[in-house]
Amino acid sequence: ALEAAARGAEEVQGAITASTLTTISVFGPIIYVQGVAGELFGALSLAVAFSLLASLAVAVTLLPAMAGHFKGGKRKAPAQDPAPEAARPRATTARARIGNTIVWVVTLPFRAVRGAASLARQLVAYWGEIGGKILSTVFLPFFRVFDRVFSVFAAWYHGVLSAALDRRAVVLGIAGLTLTGIAVIALALDRDLLPDVDQGAFDVRVELAEGTRLETTADAVESLEGGLQEDPEVVAVFSHIGRDVQAKGDEGQASGLHTAHLQVRLDDRAETGQVVGRLQGLTGSFPPGSLSFETGQATALGQILGGGEADIAVRVRGEDLERTYPFAEQVERRLATVPEIRNVRIGTERGQPQFQISINEDVAAEYGIERRLIAETIQSAMLGDRATEFVDFDRKIAVMVRLPDFLRHDAATLDMLRVNGIPLRELVTIDQTLGPAEIKREDQGRVVTVFADVASGGLGAAIASVEGALRELPVPFDTRVEVGGENEEMRRSFRDLAFAFGLAILLVYMILAAQFESFVHPFTILMAVPLALVGAILALALTGQGLNTMSLIGVVILVGIVVNDAIVKVDFINQGRARGLALRDAILEAGEVRLRPIVMTTVTTVLGLLPMALGIGRGADLRAPMAISVIGGLIVATALTLIVVPVVYSIVEDVRRAWKGQRRGSDATPELATQGVASS
Repeated sequence: ALEAAARGAEEVQGAITASTLTTISVFGPIIYVQGVAGELFGALSLAVAFSLLASLAVAVTLLPAMAGHFKGGKRKAPAQDPAPEAARPRATTARARIGNTIVWVVTLPFRAVRGAASLARQLVAYWGEIGGKILSTVFLPFFRVFDRVFSVFAAWYHGVLSAALDRRAVVLGIAGLTLTGIAVIALALDRDLLPDVDQGAFDVRVELAEGTRLETTADAVESLEGGLQEDPEVVAVFSHIGRDVQAKGDEGQASGLHTAHLQVRLDDRAETGQVVGRLQGLTGSFPPGSLSFETGQATALGQILGGGEADIAVRVRGEDLERTYPFAEQVERRLATVPEIRNVRIGTERGQPQFQISINEDVAAEYGIERRLIAETIQSAMLGDRATEFVDFDRKIAVMVRLPDFLRHDAATLDMLRVNGIPLRELVTIDQTLGPAEIKREDQGRVVTVFADVASGGLGAAIASVEGALRELPVPFDTRVEVGGENEEMRRSFRDLAFAFGLAILLVYMILAAQFESFVHPFTILMAVPLALVGAILALALTGQGLNTMSLIGVVILVGIVVNDAIVKVDFINQGRARGLALRDAILEAGEVRLRPIVMTTVTTVLGLLPMALGIGRGADLRAPMAISVIGGLIVATALTLIVVPVVYSIVEDVRRAWKGQRRGSDATPELATQGVASS
């Protein structure tokens, strides 16, 4: 039994080593992906890669030894002639008896441990044998039914494979049409950075009129808290008035004593969308546009990823803020009419009311008054002058002289000021305006940002609608409009994952080329990758999922998984041809012998991913698209690999023989050194 286990391990170790390395190779590029994909799967990829290496070591060393031990049956000790008992000398002296006693006492713990271990081993073997008999009795009917069904399926598959080898052009044509149809379906799928995840929390932003007192804002927040807590599914409400310097993703939103931020936590069984829909009625007691509900940054996921302020950010760039801000307001009003988005708002504050003073240069020159003197007069009246110092022991306290507060906030005060006896109103022009509370600059230019969240459909559809609405607005000559936000991160993540996908295919090809010592047959095995894409896209479409970072990571992982079955199949075909079988016979034999292991591998992988695909539990929706794409791709790739890969293999071999001038049907041995795969 041990020899059989060792021989079987030797036959399959080449194929399983290649299969394991191809799976590991797809996780390597993911480790270096930037952005959301790297944040979510960087550490996980390392864990999976090292786990696979450990499993490979166990599979080629410990597993064969255990299989040989447990499958070898009961081994009988060799018969020996009974030897006459040698007459042991009896200890006749007291010294000998004392020595034996000491040895017995000293070795007692060791003998106790050895006896306990022996007893435990016997108990495990005994109860394991009983448990095995019970399980065999219970599941034996199911095993028999499965064997009969699988025998029928294997016979059907043998006939289908034989027919496919006779109609190879038809098989390739069907595969090509399938890929074309799936490409059309993929273009119609929604595109998002991440799937919608119900984390049981949401944010409420309050933005009252500029200049609102702190007490008024606090009263409004207290009233809002009471309304929120009346909902039975609201567990807790946390409020913050003004700017929260520790909050992430809040840099571009208006803040001040007139703003507040509320975080609402829900019950574990609550659905955030339904709760937000019920609480939308609270907006009726607030001024229009002063209350907005957001479901992104309230979650731990949003805070960890450091996402932006909103799903969509429209940046209006221009040097003249007097023209840029009004145009940004036009953009805000136009986007408010787009049904695919909600919570449209300008992120830059307009600021507090202020007096803008312009000096009349001609009049000042007539009176001989310098600009500096006018500015100093206004500064002394409004900010004050340092008149003297108050000395308190070793401390010096400056004494400032300025107008009272009620005069400094009145425009009439400026009319009473005089510069060298000349009324200030004759020297300057005074306008009351709203000055910006902040001036944001990006790429050496001023920018005003309009934010919006996706209301319905995917981010891709919302971006298309926003871009269509912006094309209808006449843009000033010195102004530029850019659409960004989460869309920028989505494009960056998609680009990085596309690079990871290509790099994974290259690494898999290099591993296969080294394993099969051929540059041709790796392409045959990689035919499973587009077949896997068919299943992944179809599964996403049927389950209502879209293309996002998680589903694309699943597609990248598929590159390393789906080729495993093809590796085993092609390796076994090469074995058969090395034994002298004809090409067709080797393909049919490989299909018959390797069918059960391929199906078992696929079924176990699908069953392992099924709980993740079902999205059970809070936050499980995040990884559901990845599991769905892997399950769909694996099922379809396995089904099509059983047919398409042998057909492609036969075509490649025919082309190679034709290139070498050999007639079709020759049983030439392939020019590659392969390692065997044992029959299962």
